[in-house]
Amino acid sequence: MATKRKMVPPLAVSLYHDLDVGSTVTEKSESSNTSDVGADSSCSMQKKSRNDGAISEGSCKTDDDGAVSKLVSVCGWRKGERQDMQDAHVRLDQFGLTAIRNIQRSAFYAIFDGHAGRRAADFVAERLPSRLKRKLEAYSDLASLESGIKKCFIDIYKQIDEQFLVEARRTRPSWKDGTTATTILLINNIIYCANIGDSKAVVCRSKSGTEEAKDVAMQLTVDHSPLHFEERMRIQKAGGNVKDGRIMGILEVSRSIGDGQFKAYGLICTPDVKKFSITKDDIFVLIACDGLWKTFSNQQAVDYIMTKMRQLTKPGVEEESETREMNWQNVADDLAAESVKRGCGDNVSVIIVVLNDSQDNLIIKS
Repeated sequence: MATKRKMVPPLAVSLYHDLDVGSTVTEKSESSNTSDVGADSSCSMQKKSRNDGAISEGSCKTDDDGAVSKLVSVCGWRKGERQDMQDAHVRLDQFGLTAIRNIQRSAFYAIFDGHAGRRAADFVAERLPSRLKRKLEAYSDLASLESGIKKCFIDIYKQIDEQFLVEARRTRPSWKDGTTATTILLINNIIYCANIGDSKAVVCRSKSGTEEAKDVAMQLTVDHSPLHFEERMRIQKAGGNVKDGRIMGILEVSRSIGDGQFKAYGLICTPDVKKFSITKDDIFVLIACDGLWKTFSNQQAVDYIMTKMRQLTKPGVEEESETREMNWQNVADDLAAESVKRGCGDNVSVIIVVLNDSQDNLIIKS
């Protein structure tokens, strides 16, 4: 996240529900710990070291109990022109919340786009999933969980931010690292999306079976830029300023975890939390760091993925699940590579969570 950007438009009207803290959401379809020792191993992540940078990753076999069947997630990434990979990601196709009454399926996905180093992104990726899971497991049923889910996200983001800043200030010289966070919790046929910064999550809703085939990109996240009026007012009220679209002329996001030197100037870690009901026409969720969005609009990214998948899908041929997953993996890799090819010099990380890749959605009917 190094290049300067042009002015951004006002926030778009949401196509989904904002969750209020403590309010009960109708179902349609503590104190901070310093260690994760004792976290439930059923949702533990395996860290996968790569020559170009460590990316946190967890994957489990999925079952067919939930409202969203045949769930598949894949990831693609490129370093771009950067020397290091500073992104981290998490994929947990099984999040282990089925002991809670009325939950048949749960999954968790996240991208953390680090800057000024990768320590913040790794710190959050290693801790947030297990801590969120422990908080959610305190609820006995889905209805009570939904009433407090926004507060769970806000509390966890705050706890992890505070703990990282303690670690950052303890070192000499102190760490300057920070990270965005886009986290997706999928329960039954509902997506709960919490985010800070400029990494986005976008749902692709397809209308392939209609005469006018169209794939619609619907953004779940809120872009947190110092150029947005409310964000800028908060920064200025705290004694900071916005220069060239950045806090103090340096940081180009108005919410992040870490970045301790900017916390006194109005930088916060409070996520926006959204709720989205999945339909049979929703094909996938795309989660990506800002490296992708420097070269693709929401709609362009969705169109690129769908075009590639339709080229790989043969009408009337029932493919094995392994073949379909390989196709999605190839598309994720192609998308990240294409972003770099189009001139993105930043790290690029993308996760595609497949919701419904039936032929009815992928084949354009003549």
